[in-house]
Amino acid sequence: MTSEALAPHRIHHPHHHEEKNAMRTRRRALALWAVLTLTTMAQVSPAEAAAMRPPGSGEACTYSVSQNGFEATAVCKNDNHHPIEFRAVIICGMSWDATGAWVTVQPGKRRSSSGRCSQLGTGVGGVSADVRDL
Repeated sequence: MTSEALAPHRIHHPHHHEEKNAMRTRRRALALWAVLTLTTMAQVSPAEAAAMRPPGSGEACTYSVSQNGFEATAVCKNDNHHPIEFRAVIICGMSWDATGAWVTVQPGKRRSSSGRCSQLGTGVGGVSADVRDL
């Protein structure tokens, strides 16, 4: 026998290239997720993040979702003796989460903040509010 006949042969796997491509795609998706997560986190300053809180005993907030399921609204009444700011925080299914605009609410008053999920996703999955004292 020749040395070629005794040497182990490579077995060709027909799906080998597909597996490599799938792994490469997963690595790229993970890298993209990491970059987008860090970018999103960088948009909130440490001071702003520390000042934000959920609604407390001095605020009465209600939440609603539009009939189409892609827009949500938070309505908060300020029962404190000082002004507050709040914004709607919308959890979106299969797309980026959304936030409404910050609105200022004077003592004894009520205001609303709304946001919309991308039509590419599955719509609103949940609604809450971020509050900060002024």
